Amino acid sequence: MYLEHFGLNQKPFSIAPDPSFIYLSEKHREALAHLMYGLESDGGFVLITGEVGTGKTTLLRNLIAQVPKNQDVAFILNPRLTVRELLESLCDELGIDYPIESTLSIKQYIDRLNRHLLQTHSLNRSTVMIIDEAQNLSPAVLEQIRLLTNLETNERKLLRIILIGQPELGKTLDRHELRQLAQRITARYHLEALDRDDIHAYVAHRMRICGVSVEVFTRSARRLIYRQTQGIPRLINVLCDRCLLGAYVGGTHRVNRRIVARAAKEAFPTRPFRRWPLATAISLAIAVFVGLALFPSNPWSLLFSTSSESVEEVAVRPAEPETVEPNTNTSESDAEARVASTEKTNLPTYASEVSPVTDFAGESDPTESFQPDYAISSLSGLSSTMDRGFRAAFDGVYLAWGIANDSPELPCADNTQKILRCLRGYGDLGELKQLNRPAILELWDDSPDPFFAALLSNSDPNYTIEIEGNVYVVNALTIQQHWFGNYTVLWRAPPGFNRAIQLGHTGPQVEWLRGRLESLSRLAPTDRDRAFFDRNLEDALKRFQRSQQLRPDGIAGPHSLIQLHSTADVLVAKLRSVR
Repeated sequence: MYLEHFGLNQKPFSIAPDPSFIYLSEKHREALAHLMYGLESDGGFVLITGEVGTGKTTLLRNLIAQVPKNQDVAFILNPRLTVRELLESLCDELGIDYPIESTLSIKQYIDRLNRHLLQTHSLNRSTVMIIDEAQNLSPAVLEQIRLLTNLETNERKLLRIILIGQPELGKTLDRHELRQLAQRITARYHLEALDRDDIHAYVAHRMRICGVSVEVFTRSARRLIYRQTQGIPRLINVLCDRCLLGAYVGGTHRVNRRIVARAAKEAFPTRPFRRWPLATAISLAIAVFVGLALFPSNPWSLLFSTSSESVEEVAVRPAEPETVEPNTNTSESDAEARVASTEKTNLPTYASEVSPVTDFAGESDPTESFQPDYAISSLSGLSSTMDRGFRAAFDGVYLAWGIANDSPELPCADNTQKILRCLRGYGDLGELKQLNRPAILELWDDSPDPFFAALLSNSDPNYTIEIEGNVYVVNALTIQQHWFGNYTVLWRAPPGFNRAIQLGHTGPQVEWLRGRLESLSRLAPTDRDRAFFDRNLEDALKRFQRSQQLRPDGIAGPHSLIQLHSTADVLVAKLRSVR
């Protein structure tokens, strides 16, 4: 569900013990070294214990992937077996034949095993038996396993044995009747959970394997993840998976502490969540009350309203589409349902419009060049206002259009505006250069909330951005260190536009589209119903889309309309060059 949202090629936090995802902390490296010793030693047992979910099975599968070609492995996954069933499982793993229709004695199974092990030894091959979840072994089976170590030559043991289990296994082996087995354990290690400092590397490691190298989890989010999971990898995976889902639902590409807190309540419903002390809660309530009184227009104040929406939902959640007249044409309705995937992958929401303003053409020239303040190499700490530069970023883009935005409403929040519309999307700098419009970027630093910048130019190799009224020159790497792909651009919609324009539609938006394509010599002029979207218009639109490297689906959505504005003789704001 969230893979495309984050640009992942697979789920990074599956609880399956996939060895390709293994993260080797210092503790896991030591445990793996003990396992490797078990493959190479000439006798005795190797014992690895650890709490549930600490990564024992993942380590084990990683070990199996590294087994030498001259070694045979018998991997026992279900140790809740009788002595006879254990020996049969060992024979099955090693390819040793035994009669199924009749039951052999324990001695007969041991004889077959001994002959097989001697034969493989003569071929310079060795054999190791690995038992996972060994805490489930009964004392009788453990004693039989000890007896298997008696299969030997004068020089070496014929069977190497590795036991992996939960801490109860160690307690079982401490029993007096199993003291002979305990004395044959030549190496043992107890695997503990990850340390607090390992959480960052662990999460980043798994995200990187799935194709995302940018920071998705904030520092405060990682701290809470450790507190909720105590560093147990399986619990980290469960919680982080739920966090990514929560971020996807909330429309953000950054996981902060609030998302982790909500995810923890859903993933671990029986675990108590630490409450704030009463004094802290009262102090926070007073601060919130004062903040709401002083900053009623602050978009982040919505966080403390009666709504359960998060900051990220307020900042990036797409608005509801404009109300349109009911459509009784079933085929057209079905086609409309596919609009979200017609123009390109991750087609953004485009329904909301900006606040009412005067026509931009009368304010200033939107293509005017400017001189930035100075070049910088980091964006951290540049935002100091309470709304993290949210309104200032939109003001910068409005000014690029030659518009003075005096509306008290939040940008893109009101569907009653008439001039510019908000196009929210998720992409990269290449996509923004193709759109060629000033954009609002959602950026992240060490704060739990995003800050915002207006992207004003794409003069390679540098970009010019504006943060809270200050203009800076940065390179692509600097932006990418703080930006995870969320953007908003303003664009002019055709008259009467309220949905993607396609075959069978009628209205002034179709007439506008026809006129634009005619002006570009993509469509022959016609005196017939110019407000009807026919096959000729669809074919002309497809040809235009191909020329602009858009998906040639014959549906005029925001990206196609933006490119039509760019190529036609229409005054629009474009990304400006730095002098």
